Amino acid sequence: MEFTPLAPIAYLCAAVVAGSVMVRRFRPRIGFAAATLGSTAFIALGPGYGPIVLGPAVLLFTLASRLPPRRWVWWTPLLIPVFLAGQLDRPYLGLLSLDTLVRLVPAVAVATAIAAIGVVFRSRWVSSRLQREEEVRRSVYEERLRIAQEVHDVVGHSLSVINMQAGVALHVLNKRPDQIQPSLEAIRQTSKDALEELRGTLAVFRDPQDVREHGAPVGDAEDAGETDQRPGHTPSSGQGREPLPGLDRLDDLVVGIATAGRTVNVRTEGTPAALPAAVDHAAYRIVQEALTNVVRHAGQADATVLIRYGPTEVAVEITDNGSGGSTGDPGTGSGIAGMRERARAVGGRLTAGPRPEGGFAARAELPLGTGRGGQ
Repeated sequence: MEFTPLAPIAYLCAAVVAGSVMVRRFRPRIGFAAATLGSTAFIALGPGYGPIVLGPAVLLFTLASRLPPRRWVWWTPLLIPVFLAGQLDRPYLGLLSLDTLVRLVPAVAVATAIAAIGVVFRSRWVSSRLQREEEVRRSVYEERLRIAQEVHDVVGHSLSVINMQAGVALHVLNKRPDQIQPSLEAIRQTSKDALEELRGTLAVFRDPQDVREHGAPVGDAEDAGETDQRPGHTPSSGQGREPLPGLDRLDDLVVGIATAGRTVNVRTEGTPAALPAAVDHAAYRIVQEALTNVVRHAGQADATVLIRYGPTEVAVEITDNGSGGSTGDPGTGSGIAGMRERARAVGGRLTAGPRPEGGFAARAELPLGTGRGGQ
């Protein structure tokens, strides 16, 4: 088989097609136009069809897989000169010949199939991208909900203790002035602890690493450019925050209440064990919310906190000897709803209600594992 040398301009056309394939990721439409024109000129110069048509095919797939149809379908007529470039020596480009039409139909079918495959690839990518963005939005929402719950617990408990201590100070102001100092000390310490805990909880909003920037909707983002903007970031892990409070801070929690003349007994049964951080924190917040409700609703009642360590779970029980309605209706009280959600979040359960002998009781059973679930 004798090799026919190509004209220099044919090599130039081939180079244009090859260059178009190389830049397809950055300028797919311009690359497609250059590839089709280069292929048309190459075929018209005489070498005929061959590997040169792979260039437009690759660019067509790139267009379909990277851009929405409204941004590339208008460029497809540029394929018509490629289909007809080999018919320049025939009358009317051979369109009046049946054999030409027979050859064009498979070529058009192949081009359509390539475009369809590209559209399918892009649809799957867009679906995956939307799913990732939804996961990011969900994680942001859950983090904000967690922070709101933390702020509610900290502020609610602290303000209740401060209010109680201020009431005690006003009560003994004229009768026993020497008793004012402990209440003021408790107010100062409670407010200090609350401010420090709030500062640590809200530090996420001041950390630039935790600022999540959400782009425009998918359609708008695609119209803004043609480069691959597939997100690869993940939400910040929140490293550097203060450790969440746990049962080891239980004594600090009850000291503000105890200094106001109430008695808060803390008892432990079983062998204390290291708890998972989420379980430890949930137990602490449940005790905090229950004691807050005692301060708000149980008058001068005393309270008992029982921590029972078992082989598979830790039970936290808070009881008071008040009138029996310290936390309101168990079915509608927001305090109990928050405690129940805390327990459910770590796979545990919580029961609460008036005691037959008087007072109120809340009991949470939290598994030592970290699975989610609950009743």
